[in-house]
Amino acid sequence: MAVEHYQMTHQGVRDLNNPLRGGPKVNVGPIERAASSVGGAVLAGLGLGKGGVAGLLLAAAGAALVYRGQTGHCSLYQAAGVNTAK
Repeated sequence: MAVEHYQMTHQGVRDLNNPLRGGPKVNVGPIERAASSVGGAVLAGLGLGKGGVAGLLLAAAGAALVYRGQTGHCSLYQAAGVNTAK
């Protein structure tokens, strides 16, 4: 699952014909990625089953973990200068 980023045109909109390649760098190791994906899916499922605002927050946290596991990129790790993928 690759996340593509787009440059902006001079009108201030994304140029969908020319995606920027590369995307975020992988900074999460393979075991941690697998755990994030599985744990995120469980949290998202629990949140959807619970319902309400608390369930929505739980599902959002699960979705963030699934994203982290699938892309291998963690913004918090990037900000802290941590890289467990090495």
